[in-house]
This record gives sequence, structure tokens and C-alpha cells, in this order.
Amino acid sequence: GWDLQASGPVIVTSHRTGRIVGVRHNDLDRRPDWPASPYRADENDDFYQRLQEAHQAWDEILARDEQRCVIRLEPGETVVVANQRCLHGRHSFSTTQPRIVRGCYVCQDELNSRFRMEGFYNLVD
Repeated sequence: GWDLQASGPVIVTSHRTGRIVGVRHNDLDRRPDWPASPYRADENDDFYQRLQEAHQAWDEILARDEQRCVIRLEPGETVVVANQRCLHGRHSFSTTQPRIVRGCYVCQDELNSRFRMEGFYNLVD
């Protein structure tokens, strides 16, 4: 079993360059956001109203067609995605064949190290 837990900003920027280096977003496991304590109805109601507006604005940005790159894979083809650098998902489809989705995860620090060792400094923040 697993009990993975993480927290952090939705948009991660480099402390060095200010560039966006990561995005943490998953509608299916979006954790509740908690207001500052102690609980005060007037402030917390405003907090949750602004939070709901922010989530709606973010979801609308992500749903725009111009934000999408759709890649249709044929049987046997593979796509590699940088998990926190590219928001990704799948469209549903019908098939009589079994669908196989495999994950392979590489630590970003190890990948950045390899990029530097190979001279690809422009790929590392």
C-alpha cells in the first residue's frame, strides 16, 4: 500500500530565474484548502469565496483549447511526460484490445544532473 502526502504551491517558480519550473494540479485529489486560524466566520467566508473564484479561474485556463496539445498514439507507441512540467491527461476511447498504461518515474534531481553532465544546461533551472 501507499500513503503518499505532499503539499506545496500549485505553480512552482525558480528562486534563481523566476521561471515556472513545475505545476502541481490534480482535480481528483485536490486537498481542501484551510483558512488561517482561529476560525472567524467573516474572514473565512471571504477566504473560501476567493478560493472558489481562484479555482474556477484556474480550471477555465486549463480547459482552453489553445492550452492543449493532443497526441494520438497508435498501438505500441509511447509518450514521455515531465510530470510536474506538463499537465497531462487522457481522452477516453473505445477498443476491444486491453489498454495498458505504465508509469516510470525518474527523480527530477537525477534528470537535471544527467542534463548537466551531457551539456544541456538550458534544460536545467
